[in-house]
Amino acid sequence: MLAALCCGDALAQTVLPIDPNEVIVCPATSDSETPPAFNEPGCNTVTAAEIDPQNKALWLKAKLELPDQVLKNDQPYAIYVYAKTSSRVFFNGHYLGQNGTPSLSANKEFAGLMDTSFYLPPDLIKQNHNELVLQLSSHHGFLQLKTPIHFIGLGSYALQASSIWQDNWLSLIPLGALIMGTLYFAVSSFTPYRRQSHLLFFLMALFAASQLLAELSRPLFSYTYPMHDVRLLLIVSFAMGFGCSLWVYNVRKFAERHKALWIGGGIALTLATVLLVTGFDTKTSTAILMPALLSTLLIAYRLTQQRSLTLWLFLLVYGLLSAAIQLSLGRFHDSLFYYLISLVLGFLFVQQAQELSKEQARRKTEEQQVAKLQLKLDQLQQKQQPHKLKISSAGKVEWVSTDSLVYCKAAGDYTELFFSDQKSILYSGNLKELENQLPSTFLRVHRSYVVNTDCIAALEKSTSQQNTAASTGFLLMNNGEQVPVSRRILPMVRSALG
Repeated sequence: MLAALCCGDALAQTVLPIDPNEVIVCPATSDSETPPAFNEPGCNTVTAAEIDPQNKALWLKAKLELPDQVLKNDQPYAIYVYAKTSSRVFFNGHYLGQNGTPSLSANKEFAGLMDTSFYLPPDLIKQNHNELVLQLSSHHGFLQLKTPIHFIGLGSYALQASSIWQDNWLSLIPLGALIMGTLYFAVSSFTPYRRQSHLLFFLMALFAASQLLAELSRPLFSYTYPMHDVRLLLIVSFAMGFGCSLWVYNVRKFAERHKALWIGGGIALTLATVLLVTGFDTKTSTAILMPALLSTLLIAYRLTQQRSLTLWLFLLVYGLLSAAIQLSLGRFHDSLFYYLISLVLGFLFVQQAQELSKEQARRKTEEQQVAKLQLKLDQLQQKQQPHKLKISSAGKVEWVSTDSLVYCKAAGDYTELFFSDQKSILYSGNLKELENQLPSTFLRVHRSYVVNTDCIAALEKSTSQQNTAASTGFLLMNNGEQVPVSRRILPMVRSALG
């Protein structure tokens, strides 16, 4: 938000901070709403960065030098106070308003908004030298921030509303991607295959999306300054959650032994580093930096044992991520973070998808091999001990051996059975009922045909005259007859027959 106020090209000419080098600060001695003379004992001249109303009440006086174009411009202006404090504001000796109620004691103070503005009547603005006086107090926060004052100065009255979407709409793109990733991996984590990997992807996307939402909460929603401490803790916690999930994923993927030790040591080192560094921006960046660096070192170590293109790709990605964080350590949690995290998650997802595709192809090959072996075993068993089929036809029941049954053809609610001796029988049941009674050596090759694989002489391709929408080939049976094979089942039949 501060970056938007100070650095936005379209708005820079309407943003003027107080003189940062000549700020007079006096401790408040009572709850009087009248500004002091600023020459009492205890008053000091400080820089704007040294203003600190946390756990106390104070008055400050600052200069605001305004160029001539501000007076010539017809647009309305406001005094902006972006700070962890309640405030009362005076401009050139005139009272503008208050944000919350500043006071000497916590029980009398009403917490103000973290970001607020006060309309500035045009007739109060003077050319060049102007004086801004504020009464500040901040008793309700539970974190001691190094810089509780983010911005005090003059800006266009419409600045706050216009800067919200101008500087944050780009963050909605990675937010949408992260939310979609969260939903996708949430569903994927319920599948039995690679459940732990999908759960880690879900956690990484969830933590990154939650962190971005917490970052966007300040420009998009008004909240009292004590909530700013909660927001900072949430941002660091979400960053820590993402970093730890990333580290666990990489340990499970690249560490060969002592995975629990790797995971525990990395998380402990990350937590200790986050607690030691100062500044919540730096803490947020460090919570991602340490796991990224540790992952880079782990992959580099693995490369000394095994050379592969995949390892080099992972090393490059984590190396670039670590470098990007270090080059922008104090502001890495801005939009840059979310675009990089979305790209990293996208890279991990692509790698996961490629591995899944290879493993599924390998499993399919293994299943085909097992199916062929099982078919051979079933054929051998069928020859040694033929399966008997109970047939009810023409009011009598007879048992026939399935090793002489060549194929079965659907005939409405009945089924025609064709045998190797050119004999045929009408079975009083549909093809599906019959198929459930036949041994596994029988294969469904068409919606209307089931064949005995022991009786197949050849698989032939249909000619243009024979080809229909439902068939692209036929089986030549050992009794000389042809059985069509449907287009959908043809690859399975070809695979089963080897």
